[in-house]
Amino acid sequence: MTFKKYILALLVGVIAVTAYAVNLNRSMDVLSVHVGKPYEQVVKDSTFAVDSKTAIYPGPPPHPSSTWISDPVVVQFDDPIHGFTLPPTKFGAVTYRKSKVATVTTSPMLETLPFDELVPLLERLQLMLKAGGWAPRDADKHTWVEVPSDVEKTALQRKLFDQVVIVLLQIPYKYTLALNLKCYVRCDERDPDTARYLIDVSIGSDNYNR
Repeated sequence: MTFKKYILALLVGVIAVTAYAVNLNRSMDVLSVHVGKPYEQVVKDSTFAVDSKTAIYPGPPPHPSSTWISDPVVVQFDDPIHGFTLPPTKFGAVTYRKSKVATVTTSPMLETLPFDELVPLLERLQLMLKAGGWAPRDADKHTWVEVPSDVEKTALQRKLFDQVVIVLLQIPYKYTLALNLKCYVRCDERDPDTARYLIDVSIGSDNYNR
């Protein structure tokens, strides 16, 4: 596959996953958040039952501590410029500081995936984030994961048996985002056919450029 065809395939994938998410939004609850968003606005903008899923710190005064995801939901990072919509998940948490969103942690999947499903998902996520202006904070250590060939895919899979691979992104002076790729199930067997993988998405404030 030529590089142009590879990029075209990724673009088609992003369009498909975006359309898929939009269709799911019609039938699945949506949690609309971004770092710094007031809790009351999260409740207003979400169809997800934020109030009933939020732990309230007793105070004084009482205030939201964290919102927990345990049922299928679509997480929408609703920044008007740098926003994106993740595929459905049933894992995650939103924490608050002074009644505003401080961190968002989730996974863009409903279950762990085999490696041959993990890679296309990762590629679509990265292309979606690039389109929103996200860029690596540390281009030497935690940059985009590019695996256009079978050789590179095999190398990545072997690497994940031994360590977590991190893509660390930022919107300078606003946000940081980490994609954490990990082998999660039956990893000790080191069998490519039985191992299952997970992507964690962690979002917070950009504390590096302050």
